[in-house]
Amino acid sequence: MSVQAEQGIICMAIRNNSRMQNCDLEAYEFESWQNQEIYRVVQSLVNAGKVADLITVCEELEQSCPGQEFLPYIKQLVDDSWSINSFEQCCEIVRGDYRKLQAMEIANDLKRGLESGDQSTAVDTAIQQLMSLNTVGRNFDHDMAGVMAAGIRMVDEAMDSQGLIGVDTGLPDLNECLGGFHKTDLIVVGARPAMGKTALMLNLALAAKKSVGIISAEQGHEQMGLRLISIEGSLDSQKLRTGGFYDEEWDTLKKAVNRLQVKSIRVNDEPGISISKIIRQARDWKFKYGIEALYVDYLQKIRATDKRMKKHEQVGEVAGLLKNLARELEIPVIALAQVNRDCEKRPNKRPMNSDLADASEIEKEADEILFLYRDEVYNADSQDKGIAEIDISKNRHGPTGMVRCAFIGKFMQFKELAPKAYQEMYGGAA
Repeated sequence: MSVQAEQGIICMAIRNNSRMQNCDLEAYEFESWQNQEIYRVVQSLVNAGKVADLITVCEELEQSCPGQEFLPYIKQLVDDSWSINSFEQCCEIVRGDYRKLQAMEIANDLKRGLESGDQSTAVDTAIQQLMSLNTVGRNFDHDMAGVMAAGIRMVDEAMDSQGLIGVDTGLPDLNECLGGFHKTDLIVVGARPAMGKTALMLNLALAAKKSVGIISAEQGHEQMGLRLISIEGSLDSQKLRTGGFYDEEWDTLKKAVNRLQVKSIRVNDEPGISISKIIRQARDWKFKYGIEALYVDYLQKIRATDKRMKKHEQVGEVAGLLKNLARELEIPVIALAQVNRDCEKRPNKRPMNSDLADASEIEKEADEILFLYRDEVYNADSQDKGIAEIDISKNRHGPTGMVRCAFIGKFMQFKELAPKAYQEMYGGAA
């Protein structure tokens, strides 16, 4: 069945080259070696803007496969009366049969691995390989025509979405600088304790308005629940902890809980979780719930695969594997990171890249590095009470610089910077 579908694709593609625009198959997905070679040539000619007909295809095949006779075979295919309406169906058949064969090979490898006694490695490898089948059809070898076409598509998407092509951060100024959080990116958010980086992460996760996952190696899900209720309902976090609510506030709490319950957010709060478990959890969430972003709290808290490695090597491995995970699942991974206390010895206590714990390893892997700073943490009489600074110190996609936003401490909320009257009302409430 697959070979017949391959023949149908070749026939209809040569008859009408424009059909190749709707076909994302790659030659390696074809079962017949002859069909692989023919399809590869047709694809190459069409991508180059040339005509792929019986003559041009055979001429190219003579150069790429000297000594092989393709003309009679291709002529017979083109002369056969294939139904023009079956092109998409033929593509589905070829893709489906290829995935089936690959899945069978993975299953056989898993069986052999389990029989050999290497259970953990065999299962992890099989899961990774099965999930990678979702990338079948993606071409990783591009000519400049393909690269330019992809660039134009991104421009079109940015124009259609008014500049926001990634996951929404909930902060317009930050969206403007970053374009949201991009697929395959590792975004590191660094800060000293008490700056509110966990609260910022939860604000970002809620603002995404997508299915997301949260790895909380720092706090349990109970604390996460309280924080999320405070943010979503604009409820005083201290009252949540002590139960000191007025009767009318209970209605607000219930409404916030009802809204949160239907959000597609998954939370794993295993303490001291390993990077291997994070990878397995993220793959599971991607497969079952289609998560579009992963938030990790926090990077230096994650256990590496080998405890015997030096600390900077462990952090480097975790950062590298989180970046690979972002690429594998095609989602942004936003990881919080601890900042060394050395920055507090300087007159200007705003952190820099070098202040990140094991900075060089993190800096190499991260696509964006953001630092959270609130001056009121250090200066009780600060003129910037109720204001948080997000310093974009590294950005592979655009500008660096500082974004200011409002921090409403009692609600644990980060908001677009509001007029001064609003700041005076809520500022200093942290």
